[in-house]
Amino acid sequence: MKKNNIKTKIIAAVLSAITVCSVGAMATTSAFASETRLSAGTTITNDLKVSLDRDLLHTKNITSATLLKVLDGCTKYGKYFAPALGGLLDAFIEKPEERIEKKLTEISDKIDKIFDKIDASEASIKAELTNDLGVQSFYNAFVKFKSQTEAMNKKIKKIYAGNLSNADKVAKIGSLTGKYSQWRANFEDVLGELNTLIKKPSLTKNGNIFELTYQHYTNSVMFSGEALDKAKPVCEFVNQVYAAGCATLVESLSAQLYYNNLTDATKATVNPEIASQLCKNTGDIEDEIAHVSKYLVNKDNAGDTVKGMFDKVFNMSRSIFVNKGHNNTALNRVLHKVDHADNPDVDGNFHEHMGNWTKVNFNNKAGYCALQFDEVKAIGNYAREKGMTIRELLNKNGFDTSNLPQNTNMVTKWAFDDSVSPFSVIAWYNYQKAYYNGINIDAKGAGEQKIQLVDCGINGWKNEYWNYAIAGNACLFKFA
Repeated sequence: MKKNNIKTKIIAAVLSAITVCSVGAMATTSAFASETRLSAGTTITNDLKVSLDRDLLHTKNITSATLLKVLDGCTKYGKYFAPALGGLLDAFIEKPEERIEKKLTEISDKIDKIFDKIDASEASIKAELTNDLGVQSFYNAFVKFKSQTEAMNKKIKKIYAGNLSNADKVAKIGSLTGKYSQWRANFEDVLGELNTLIKKPSLTKNGNIFELTYQHYTNSVMFSGEALDKAKPVCEFVNQVYAAGCATLVESLSAQLYYNNLTDATKATVNPEIASQLCKNTGDIEDEIAHVSKYLVNKDNAGDTVKGMFDKVFNMSRSIFVNKGHNNTALNRVLHKVDHADNPDVDGNFHEHMGNWTKVNFNNKAGYCALQFDEVKAIGNYAREKGMTIRELLNKNGFDTSNLPQNTNMVTKWAFDDSVSPFSVIAWYNYQKAYYNGINIDAKGAGEQKIQLVDCGINGWKNEYWNYAIAGNACLFKFA
């Protein structure tokens, strides 16, 4: 082994770290043949197993985790690629028992499960992308990338399960991306086209694929939360395919890096036919990894990555009033609420013009009344059509309605007076009531109704005065 082979030593250190973490269930014992000393306390064999002399003899077979870990020692991308990829794959495994407890261990099996999930939903997703969103060019590039990387993943899985030596397995996995000329012809153009179309899938509409999908669904709902829920299956589908596909490519490329940093003695054990298909220029391999990593990992600007674009959309507020594509008003999650009794005019004496109450308590200057009354009515109509109460609709879309008592009324018209004076010439009797229009947020199927706010009057004949609030609560949207 050459004394200046620094990267080989780095790989040995990386493998040692993996082995340390593998003590117990992940570790096995093995007899070694043709061992090569790499560093103090660390030995690598011709079948790419590592042992630590300072502890009990532990070995680690080549797995996807091992191959991807090589990136940490050989390129600047591994430090950011592996954690980001692990997090992505974690997010896409729904069942807790299927979550990746040790990042990137047996990654091929995880990616295979993701591709299986993707295949199961592909038909419905295709209709949404091509018919509803009208992004046929994006879909064509997307499917081509998916087909290539899914086929590669199945080959990798088959290689792992085969009877080749570990050295031949690594070389065989690396050969799937092949020499630099093969990489450019088979993968670089496809991935480049997909990257372009993810950022700009439509010639007539602005926005990346995630923004475009979200905007499409705002046309049929009242709030951003509903649009996000409808858009998520499509957007996750895109994100999953991209992450799983890039992981598969990098797995093959990192295997080439691994092979190039083996000792000459170990390389001599590899099938020459397989070895001839590998890229021998480490710089070219690093360039290929950089190309794959460009929109998956970006330590300086995560927002430029595919995951960053995805997160920007799905981290937005769920309580934006979109009104079937006609609005984009950010609303406060907590609605403004006032008890009917919180009325300065209700003091036991008769007063006129009780309708001023809502204009004082629900006004734009104080940051209330974020929506027009016809927009509030539209929300009520929408909830009724969906068979939901307004509270259920609000809760579904990220609003906090815990401050609203049961049967609170959402205001749809300022309060107004309704006076009765049967003896108008002799004003010894006057009966006055105040009302506003609203919709009960807890009554399913509720429509706009007239709601009494105050009951007051004067009977001069009996020298009686009364003025009291009818029990109840009113609410209205505030600006965010």
